Amino acid sequence: MRREPESIVQIEASSQTSEQSWWKWVFVALVAIIFVVLPLMCLDAGNSRDEEPWHYPYSLRYYQYYTSLGQDTSYIDDTPMKFFGFAFDNVVTLIIKAFGFENNYMTVRHVCNALAGAFLMLFVGLLAKLLGGWRAGSLALLLIFFSPYILGHSLNNLKDIPLAACGIGAIYYIAWFIKEYPKPTLKTSLKMGVLLGAAIGIRPGGFLFFAYFGLFVLVYYLMVNKPRQYFSKSNIAILKKIFVQAAVASGAMLVVMFILWPYALRDPLHNIVDALKAMSNHPGAYSQVFEGKLLFSQDLPWYYCIKNICITSPIVVLMGGGVQLFAAHRQPKGWFWTFVLLFCFAFPIFWIAFTKAIVYGGWRHVMFVYPTLVVAAALGFNTLVNWAKNKKLKIVFTVLPVVLLFDPFIFTVKNHPYENLYFNRFVGGVKGAYGNYDLDVLDNSKREAAEWILADVAKNGAPDPTRKTLVATWHASDYYFRKDTDNFSINYVRWEKRNTADWDYAFYSIAGIYHLLLSKEAYPPKNTVHQVMVDGVPIALVLKREDRSSYYGRAALQQGNFAEAETQYIKALEYDAYDDEALADLVELYTRTGHYDSATRLVEHWQSFVKDGLALLNSMAYLYFYKKDFANALQTANTLTKLYPRHNIDGLWVAANVYEQQDNLGEAWRTLNEIITKQNHKPAYELMLNIANRMGDEDTVQQISERLKKLE
Repeated sequence: MRREPESIVQIEASSQTSEQSWWKWVFVALVAIIFVVLPLMCLDAGNSRDEEPWHYPYSLRYYQYYTSLGQDTSYIDDTPMKFFGFAFDNVVTLIIKAFGFENNYMTVRHVCNALAGAFLMLFVGLLAKLLGGWRAGSLALLLIFFSPYILGHSLNNLKDIPLAACGIGAIYYIAWFIKEYPKPTLKTSLKMGVLLGAAIGIRPGGFLFFAYFGLFVLVYYLMVNKPRQYFSKSNIAILKKIFVQAAVASGAMLVVMFILWPYALRDPLHNIVDALKAMSNHPGAYSQVFEGKLLFSQDLPWYYCIKNICITSPIVVLMGGGVQLFAAHRQPKGWFWTFVLLFCFAFPIFWIAFTKAIVYGGWRHVMFVYPTLVVAAALGFNTLVNWAKNKKLKIVFTVLPVVLLFDPFIFTVKNHPYENLYFNRFVGGVKGAYGNYDLDVLDNSKREAAEWILADVAKNGAPDPTRKTLVATWHASDYYFRKDTDNFSINYVRWEKRNTADWDYAFYSIAGIYHLLLSKEAYPPKNTVHQVMVDGVPIALVLKREDRSSYYGRAALQQGNFAEAETQYIKALEYDAYDDEALADLVELYTRTGHYDSATRLVEHWQSFVKDGLALLNSMAYLYFYKKDFANALQTANTLTKLYPRHNIDGLWVAANVYEQQDNLGEAWRTLNEIITKQNHKPAYELMLNIANRMGDEDTVQQISERLKKLE
């Protein structure tokens, strides 16, 4: 056991009782259980969304770099992934290759990640113990283990969990560094530096923890000294020692960082700055379901991260953090340590909101902030126990956080391995979140769905024994079928385009399904043969092709055979009246052929189960326009652009055509300009050319004609 600094020994001298000794063994037992249970739990987890197509293949490029002693630099070829660091993935891939685990590489990845999650929890417990004793450390272990979001991601998230583990480990050694003031040790500095370098090697945002080091040491120095003593002779000597140890930590950090992140070593100043810029300005635009609305990442409200944390964390953790704010004055240097913990939690969230940085997929990109909140919560409850005057009240306050963990505990037991889908009572659990917030954004459920298909074919035989069984899904899932490639063929098709492809089975997680379709009437579809359930809510489904009419209808429509397409789509809707794809295509067919009454009847039926849906509003806008009902066409187009400002161009396009038909050429021109700023929309340029000709603007006609030639 490491010798603790004199200041800590003095603080805890009065509490080194048989009770504290008992809590020490509780702490040790909990750590042992976590390190055994987590690797076992991860064996049931599915692959996260990006593991198969991106993370593991990209780590192989780094493997080639290391094994070629730097000669193979394909890891930097035409990909932004070099900016984000792959340290943990790379280490795991080295293990996979060294021990010949290629056939089960995902299992190895998940076990290693589970161990990273265990270390994350260990550091949470150690930091709470350092600041509040063994009981606080034990409470922190319980709170972090039964935080389902963290627990679930510990099963298969090889980016955010290792970063959070290194981050809280670095904060733990920063606390040690401060506790050892005025004589921080070489051992502490080296350990802190190694963890700082590892954090940066995983994501360049790990530099934030180095900034924490400088900030907290400075604040502590200013706090324990009077202003007139800041630069006294004795304090100058102390500052020299601190700077020496800070230099040691910085050196260790840089060595580890450059080993784990070779892209930074190629041009340290330029490449690191570029990586930090790329991290702050992510180019992706990802759809999110938040508060019942479908939003792009760029349109999320400023409180997106903090609200997601508040509704997916155990309420007991939030309560404990609040208690710590009021109980800090009862702890040695309590205000300082509360500042450290809650600053680590709040500052990144504030900065994301302030800079409008791109986030998506819940709060996984700020997962590293949560461990310090858990430490604060454990210290808060621990202070309540210390505050109690009699034994019975002490027992009540000790048991209170454990009892309040009942809800996440039950959820974990009932819904493993989908722990990260947990929502607390603030939104009514998973049922309350259904259709209002994203569920299963990492597609963990696809493993159960794929295994169900394999079992069904093994039991009942292939739908067509003369060929491979065709399986459609959205994200990469070859891994699940890797042992039977002779009998299965995987095709990647988005949910809303599923009828464009031929398949025998299809499986999709809820994250790929338009949220307004999740009504009792329309979901699950009629050809659903299996559902993956969490707390009574279907988070994924398996479809089995019983009717191919919709597929044949799309093929006929694309060939211009409208009569055959109509026949097939009518059959498809007779089979499943809520087939949104068939409805969209048939409404388009009737609109294009002038059968407006038939299209209107279909739209009225469609509205009954997916009011204000994206595809529905698109179809309605075009239908009203072709009917020359310009008032309703414009109203619907404006609703489209208001509800879905980044999802499509159709609303703007219909509005521009309405304005042109009404001879409101100025408004038509403005709307068309808005379209072409978003994409090279050839019809928009053609309409602009027509308007310019009508206005007699020869210079503009020439400019637009040249642009159209470039688009051909």
